[in-house]
Formats: sequence, structure tokens, C-alpha cells
Amino acid sequence: MKLIDSFKQTKFAAFLKKTPFYEIWSGRKKSSFFVIWSKYKRRIRTIYLSGKLSLVAGLVIDKLDVVITTKCNLQCEGCSHLMPYYKNPGHLDKDRVIASIRELAKAVDWFGHFNILGGEPFLSPDLKYIMEEIPVEKCHLVQVLTNATIVPKDPELFDVMRRKGVHVVITPYPSNEQTREQLIAVLEREHVAWNYYYPRWTDHGEPCHHHRSPRELQRQFAHCTSVCKNLLDGRLYYCFRCAHIYDLGFCQRLEGEAVDLLKNTTAQNRKQLRRLLRRRKPFTACQYCLRGTNQNVGISRGK
Repeated sequence: MKLIDSFKQTKFAAFLKKTPFYEIWSGRKKSSFFVIWSKYKRRIRTIYLSGKLSLVAGLVIDKLDVVITTKCNLQCEGCSHLMPYYKNPGHLDKDRVIASIRELAKAVDWFGHFNILGGEPFLSPDLKYIMEEIPVEKCHLVQVLTNATIVPKDPELFDVMRRKGVHVVITPYPSNEQTREQLIAVLEREHVAWNYYYPRWTDHGEPCHHHRSPRELQRQFAHCTSVCKNLLDGRLYYCFRCAHIYDLGFCQRLEGEAVDLLKNTTAQNRKQLRRLLRRRKPFTACQYCLRGTNQNVGISRGK
């Protein structure tokens, strides 16, 4: 407890008092601080390091994944995004994706990481058009996440990536060693920023009902460290697992468990987004996931 008391005297703690996190922290038991910190530390650090103090009091999404395709040329066992479960994978409607990005950008003041992904995003013929709509003036970092099995050749795509300051994030898999080196060579030739990402894969479990009690679900949600919100088919979801479980029809989505951006006004979207981001109770989809439980153990990464 002395550690927490001394922390409250720091400049960083003074910064926290200006953010939405302070109202979450204050009024709680001191021991809950560590749970709150583990859940929100990435978001807090992103805002703090970006220096956008004027926007901190507004509506912030620390990490956003925009899904543009469910097609993937790898069928990885243990894929947390459930891509192998899509029997008829395809590219999402370009106009719908663009419209949802525009509506979300109107409602949100600041994005930490704005990620474009799939599936495999370089499979989508609409990638360059979707990138044009990224609100870079509101983003700390814009990234495209790829498995490096596709080497794009469209000069217009590279032009958009340079203008928008997009980083290509490459996840190394054993099967992509050859194309990975080719992709890196092309990116460097085209002066597009890139970096490696070595994610720690964990077992999110089969998308089946795990029959946990309400108390167990609440404990799971409190310990879940997922901070990545997901934009899929015009709706903003609390996390990627929720998005794909609902999209695949494993369970029914209840009212308030997503924001339908294309059916609301900007004011309505803003109100519903704030409610979703501050939600403190588990979702229906949590029954179909192991994250936040002691069964969420490490597994080998992809193919």
C-alpha cells in the first residue's frame, strides 16, 4: 500500500487525474489498482507519450482493429480471431467499411493504435481505398498487420501508405520466411516503414459455451487484459473475440454489446461508445472465451 501512496504523489499520477481512468481508480479498493492498471496501462501510456493532453478528457480508443477481410491464406490452429471457422470467407464491403470508419472518426477524439487487419489484409483489393479514409490527424500510430505471405505490387498502395504514414507490422511464421524477405525488400525500396511483431499466442479455447457462473464470468472479465476494440461490418465491438463470436453466430448479441455506427447519429454513437468502453460487466461472448481465466495458457504461434 505504501507503493500506491507514493505513486499518487508522482507527476504521472497527477496526469491520471485528468483522464477518464481516475474516476475508475478512485472510489475502488486500493488492491484493485493493480487490476485496473493491467487492463488500461497500454491506453494510459499511449495517451501520456503522445502528449495529446487536450484530447485526454474526450473519447479515446486506445487500440482499434479494423477488419477488412475474413480471407486468410494461413489456417492457424489456435487462431484467436477464429478465421478457420469462416466457411465462406470474403472481403468486407468496401463502402460499408469506409462509411463505418468515417462515422467512428466523427465520434472519437483520439485513437492510439489504428490497425488494419483481416484475415490477411494484403489479399483485399480495396486496401488502398480504405487506407485513404484513415483519420491520421487523430491517430498516434497507423499499422497494417500482415502474415507476410503476400508481396503487394500496386504502386498506388505504396503511395497511400507513405502519405498516411502507415507502418507494416510483420508477424514471422515458419511458413513465410521466403516471402517475408521479399516483402521487406519491397517495403524498403518503396520507403514504407515496417517492423516485426512477435505476439505471445495464448489459448482462447474453442468457441463453445464454457458454463461459467455469473461470479466466475465477472472475475474473468476483471482479469481480461484485452484492450483491442474491433470494427467489423459496421459495428464497434469491445474486443476482437466478441466481434468474431457474434459474427460467426456462436451466440446471440444482446442490446448494448456493440455499437451499430451506421444506424445512429454522431451524438448517439458517441454516447453508446462511451457506455461500451466503460462497461464493467461481462459480455455474452465471454462464455465462449478463455481469456482472463487460468486456462488461457501460452501456445505455439501459427504455422
